Amino acid sequence: MTTRRSLLKHTAAIAAAGLFPMPAIVRAQALEQINVLTPFAFGASFIEMMNAVSGGHFAKQGLEVKLEAGRGGAQTLQQLVSDQTRFIRISSIEQIGAVEKSGEDLVCFSNLYQASTFHLVSLKSKPIKSAEELRGKTVGLVSVGGSTEIFLNLMLHKVGVPPAEVKREVTGDTPGALGILQQGRVDCFICSINVVAALRHMDAPVEIWSTDRYAPMPSQGYVAKRSVMEKNADQFVRISKALTASVNEIITQPTEMIYQRAAKDFQIPRMDKMDELVAITKATVDDLWLSQGKENLMRNVPALWASGVETLRDSKLTTATDPTKFYTNTYIDQALKG
Repeated sequence: MTTRRSLLKHTAAIAAAGLFPMPAIVRAQALEQINVLTPFAFGASFIEMMNAVSGGHFAKQGLEVKLEAGRGGAQTLQQLVSDQTRFIRISSIEQIGAVEKSGEDLVCFSNLYQASTFHLVSLKSKPIKSAEELRGKTVGLVSVGGSTEIFLNLMLHKVGVPPAEVKREVTGDTPGALGILQQGRVDCFICSINVVAALRHMDAPVEIWSTDRYAPMPSQGYVAKRSVMEKNADQFVRISKALTASVNEIITQPTEMIYQRAAKDFQIPRMDKMDELVAITKATVDDLWLSQGKENLMRNVPALWASGVETLRDSKLTTATDPTKFYTNTYIDQALKG
């Protein structure tokens, strides 16, 4: 892949040979290099991070970002703690859990998903419309011990249903879970917004509701070590500006163009299913990015953090009492001022 750096080196070499004068961009100070991780592959969920690179938003802020795909939340958090990456995107549950276990001061400096990506899906012919109705049922999960199981247990705790009274099966996080549901192997399943968008796109006969009904909290945000942010405050303002510019471009510009440009730099699954990618992105923007209103786009909403920490504390998943230790709006507020 041709990077900005290789292009500049090539241009500088030609200029040194006297073929044409060296342009101002080469004479300018070199871009700051930082590493950044997604938790998983380069799927539709992370298009704003890919677009921040491919759309030149990081470069405009003087940053040369090497964006790589992590291998799960735990590995991504380890990379952050060991200073192998400048920041990551991770769920608030995983962030809080990591702080609880390691004692590291990990802080969310911008919150993109302001509603839960996870939804409970059941058949319209056999709908499950509340967490109370899960007693005695079998619930499909993305994975055992992962975020979907955590949210299932949070909902059960909220309504007083013992976890032992609900069976669990792994159904994955693909539209294929619908087939397992229709076969009667599970009574419902919990999945991400990507699967929800695909099911809506195919007009599947299903009932869908968000886990926010019982456990509202920030979902996915950009997280870094507090000490690193404080030492590099200006850089984190510029990071926030780049990410915000990328998000706003996705909201206002044709989605197909965004993906086609990003696909030149990243291996994005299902590029042959552009209508599905567009549907996923629209659902993500409408249901998650803008769930707290355009005025709160990219900001941490204090009420959500307070609710989330209280829910996790009640369920014995954290001992924290002060939600403000987990987030800051210092950098995003400066970025939004322009």
